[in-house]
Amino acid sequence: MISSHVGTISSKSHRPATSRPNIPWVALLVLLVIGLILYRATAGSQSFDWARFRATLASLDPKYCALAILFIILSYWGRAFRWEIMIRPLGPTPSLWRLFVGTTIGFTAIVLLGRPGEFVRPWWIARESKTSFSAQLAVWLFERIYDLLVVILFFGFGLIHLAQSGIVSQAGPELRLVVSSGGTLALAGAGLCLIFIFALRFLNPQQRRKLVGLVERLPAGLAGKLRPLADNFLVGATACCDPRLQSLVIFYTVIEWLIIAGCYWALFQAFPVTRSLSVADVATVLGLVSFGAVVQLPGIGGGMQVAAVAVLTQLFGIRFEDAASLAIVLWVISFTLIVPLGIAFAVREGLSFTKLRHIGEETS
Repeated sequence: MISSHVGTISSKSHRPATSRPNIPWVALLVLLVIGLILYRATAGSQSFDWARFRATLASLDPKYCALAILFIILSYWGRAFRWEIMIRPLGPTPSLWRLFVGTTIGFTAIVLLGRPGEFVRPWWIARESKTSFSAQLAVWLFERIYDLLVVILFFGFGLIHLAQSGIVSQAGPELRLVVSSGGTLALAGAGLCLIFIFALRFLNPQQRRKLVGLVERLPAGLAGKLRPLADNFLVGATACCDPRLQSLVIFYTVIEWLIIAGCYWALFQAFPVTRSLSVADVATVLGLVSFGAVVQLPGIGGGMQVAAVAVLTQLFGIRFEDAASLAIVLWVISFTLIVPLGIAFAVREGLSFTKLRHIGEETS
């Protein structure tokens, strides 16, 4: 059964209009800079205090930890509901439960496969809704745009908060440079993205095609790489720019990220060493750490853990062992918690790890 679906993906009508992703050099460079900051922060310090590390983990408040788990599970339901709104113009939609199943399987694939696993979810929903994979990939592209917009807003707010609070004075010169110049630029970039998204609703299909057609004016090599992405963007614009639905998507995107922020707040309350941090501090950590999630390694995650440790030690003066404890728990709850549930759903649906990997490779 699964082989027939994979074969369908390989066909012209269902194969995604994207090229194989390149190595995210910019994200890797950012991760390298963060690693350098951590090295400078810990250089000359004593050896890692494993006793303190274990004591910090033991101090975890189970009530707040359970609340963080509840928030993160709600976030997956929120993603399923938001996707259902975005695909309404494409025809009859699967039930919210089936979309939740696909969401958990999709995010489990990301944990197990890395970035190629991103395409498992649109493949699954395309199969369930009997729509083309390209259409679902276009919806996925717009979902990423909305998420990136909110992350930039959190990032910009965090930098401005750090600059105004004086916290950054205790950080290294690298972070002081980023904070002093990045907050306003980030918020300005988010504002331009928001204007662009709203402007799409006022363009008719012909005008949107002309906008995408600007790709053809680029050099041939670059145009060839961007043309498939532009085609998917055109499908996504048609499906996601209905004024009423667009407003709903933006609203639920904000709710989605407030839930994620609630997860961070609950985890910070669960550890005595971070309980004194304010809501603005939590939002700052969320914004800065979210950029670390750009780099994903199969089964490991990525820069999220490194960024969390760097931000907590450099900006908030938390000891390295305490920050490492919190970063590990944050990674487990926000990144790997969904894996057991996703594997259970995948097994019930007849999807093994090999099949998920095949799907990820075929659609990436």
